Amino acid sequence: MNVHFIRPRCLLSSCAALGLLAGIANLASAQEELPELVVTATRVPIPPEQSGSAITVISSEQLEQRQIRTVADALRDVPGATVSRSGGPGTLTEIYLRGAETNQTLVLIDGVEVNNPDGGAFDFNSLLDLAVERVEVLRGPQSVLWGSAAIGGVINIVTKSAERPLQASARLEGGSFNTWQSSGSVGGRGDRYDALLSGAWLKTDGWSAGSAWRGNSEDDGARIGSLLFKGSVRPRDDLELTLIERYTDSRSDFDAFIGGDQKPVVDSQDRGENRQNALRLQGKFSLLDGAWEHLLGIARYDIDSTAADTGLGAFDSDSHSNQIDYQSNYFLTTGGAKHTFTALIKDKEDEARNTYFAGNAIRNTGVAFHYGLGLDERLFLTAGVRRDFNDRFDDTSTYRLTAAYLWPDLGGRLHASYGTAVKNPTLTELFGFSGDFQGNPGLQPEESRGFDIGWEQSLLDQRLKFDVTAFDNRIDNIIVGAGRTVINLPGESRARGVELSASADLTPDLSGTLAYTFTDTEDTDGQELRRRPRHAASLGLNYRVNDRANLNLTVRHNGSFSDTAFDPETFVTYPVKLDGYTLVNLAASYQWDGHWQFFGRVENLLDERYEDILGYSGAERGVYVGARYRF
Repeated sequence: MNVHFIRPRCLLSSCAALGLLAGIANLASAQEELPELVVTATRVPIPPEQSGSAITVISSEQLEQRQIRTVADALRDVPGATVSRSGGPGTLTEIYLRGAETNQTLVLIDGVEVNNPDGGAFDFNSLLDLAVERVEVLRGPQSVLWGSAAIGGVINIVTKSAERPLQASARLEGGSFNTWQSSGSVGGRGDRYDALLSGAWLKTDGWSAGSAWRGNSEDDGARIGSLLFKGSVRPRDDLELTLIERYTDSRSDFDAFIGGDQKPVVDSQDRGENRQNALRLQGKFSLLDGAWEHLLGIARYDIDSTAADTGLGAFDSDSHSNQIDYQSNYFLTTGGAKHTFTALIKDKEDEARNTYFAGNAIRNTGVAFHYGLGLDERLFLTAGVRRDFNDRFDDTSTYRLTAAYLWPDLGGRLHASYGTAVKNPTLTELFGFSGDFQGNPGLQPEESRGFDIGWEQSLLDQRLKFDVTAFDNRIDNIIVGAGRTVINLPGESRARGVELSASADLTPDLSGTLAYTFTDTEDTDGQELRRRPRHAASLGLNYRVNDRANLNLTVRHNGSFSDTAFDPETFVTYPVKLDGYTLVNLAASYQWDGHWQFFGRVENLLDERYEDILGYSGAERGVYVGARYRF
């Protein structure tokens, strides 16, 4: 681990907590295997089949089989999700979910909201595969339970907890572009505690962020370091205290955007630095033999960024969020019905300052009520309502309804949802960020309404499963640029389409997955929204050669899509069309014994030339090999 990336004060609380937990707990605990549960859909753990919402879960096993090293790459295989990256590792990486803007999808890491308080979107560029247990992608309007920015949906990243009395692992890999990546973890679990400390580091010389075939040649490298602590103590059977802290330090080179459509990006010495720290402390207390739960949490998220841009000069920004939330769950069973009553209150304040303004803040308090009903283990219904009180703009109300019905005789499941959502204006939109861009303090929240309906089917003794979902999402008061400021635009933008996902156990050793999304988008003028391909698909095949060896093939296709160019002299914008592309990745691993694993992969096997963003290169072909040791 390169200690240059580790901030001593960030580690102090984590290391102290690790020692405390180890000192007060027993060293042995028998762990029973739990069924798969998701928490994003209802804020209460439920089996995925009971959710009326469209949800995709990416497991740690799938991440390992595909040798996914960044969360963003895992999201490329999710129906309804589009990844947009401006170059190689460390460059701006954002997600479009169901046609919504990147700042209209809420991102959580272990319960901490990590959307940038300044700009609204979460940048996935420095989010490595650090101890990720699963990724839950919940699609459609979700503001009732999750608040602002959940128009497209919610991406919830859940990290691993310690599973054994004592465990440790280390991984090292290297490959193309002078790329080196390492990770490690150490922790333990007892009857009354669990604690896990994980770290990851990436260094690469990279390739040119500006597309090489447009005349750029300078390599743009990156260095990323991350540290994560996750631990809990259970002094009583009805009480659990959890501490989570994640720190990331990244440095990356990028190229300058100058405009036009032939060579819009040119080689430059631009560099960005970013430091993030997410902290959450949560207490969970149960009454009435677990029938009544109380969860109280406090969280803080800090982002400190510096950009040396040859066009604008140095730009510094510092933003943070403070949050306190309380959730009460009451579980009641009457006859063949199961009831879940949830009350939620969340107070959140966002604050930002940068080179051009001293500081501004937004405070929002949301109160929500949610009800879940399960009948005869077949019918599952939910209904929720929320009211948000804002100190800068009008208060808003949202609601959501879902239903899921199981047909065991058919092996099918019907699921449907309808809801509304809001996205509050960001601090940048309200107050600007330079003399050339003035904010608009009179902005109102963007508002959406959307529905989806789908059918999930199991065949051949559950060896084949597929889900087809149709969706429609409409957004009012959308915020757009207007000269040197932004305004709420009258009219509505729209995204509608169909999502298909399938999985199959073709043989005892060969399994496959398929995802396809058709997305039809239009803005308030009826024009196609940028960077949303109408057609996107992925195919995955995994072959277990024997008990030790595994092979994985992934093929991803994005159809053609539009982007925006502008004239560098007149600043007039105009649409351009980017070609579709197909990527092929191969991965192989070999388990030498109970401790050692060796692996390798080829990314972009066919060396496909492509762009996610006009002028910025996609990933070039790379070969990587490594080893992991566990005990």
